Amino acid sequence: MRVSIINNGAEKAFAEGSERVHLVYDPAYKKGDMVCLKVEKPGFYEIRLEDTLPTTLVYLDGTEAEFPIPFGVMRAGFSPRSFTGKRHFIEARAVTASAADLLSRPRNLALNPHDQTDNKGIYPHMSSNVEYEDSFRNKIFPDRGLFAPRNVIDGVLANESHRLYPHQSWGINRNPEAWLCCDFGRPVDTSELRLWIRGEFPHDSYWSSITVKTSDGKEEVFELKKTRECQSFPFEHKSITSLTLCSLKKAIEPAQFPALSLLEVIGWESENKSGGAV
Repeated sequence: MRVSIINNGAEKAFAEGSERVHLVYDPAYKKGDMVCLKVEKPGFYEIRLEDTLPTTLVYLDGTEAEFPIPFGVMRAGFSPRSFTGKRHFIEARAVTASAADLLSRPRNLALNPHDQTDNKGIYPHMSSNVEYEDSFRNKIFPDRGLFAPRNVIDGVLANESHRLYPHQSWGINRNPEAWLCCDFGRPVDTSELRLWIRGEFPHDSYWSSITVKTSDGKEEVFELKKTRECQSFPFEHKSITSLTLCSLKKAIEPAQFPALSLLEVIGWESENKSGGAV
């Protein structure tokens, strides 16, 4: 295994190990810096690429992965202490076959505080068709980061407001065709879907119903309520690799800003091992 800091193709620092590797990087980050991971084979790894983020179980679908260091408005969904200052601690370790029993137990398959829009090779991964312009307003209210897709799988739930961390969420920017996709990177089996909408009422609206499309070609419609509490639904699917929230039907009320604060997908690794082996 190898972890390194790369900028514009130049390697600034690196560390190597067999089952575990860590890197202490002294300088402050500069724009263009990214953490790169190289592993012998695809599979499950535990990573901590930023001191303020928890160690996270992720799936790497190849032998190389990239994690760009966020700057400016893209930092808005993270703690204000994240990626700042000097002396950064980065680590990664392989999840061996002895952990197969752990991987077979039900857990939140969508959890990934390390997700970002421009990550490569690290799963779960969120994407969306909602766009925010780089504008003067965005420099004051950093919508691109504050309402980024990654915010719904970072494990942070503070859904009483829409302002800065820890109140990050996914917003649709008034796009009636908005969709949000969770890509697992390998086949998984699911049993339950959990949603927490943002609830800064009366500023916020909510979706009266949503459609969830899965990679197996199936669709389900779920009715939502105006509440900050968890809304849980049976969600039984076998060997799916992704799910997409779409056809978001806004409730009929004056408020114009529905948003999602947290998404959890409860399930376990699929018995179909193609792409899902340890």
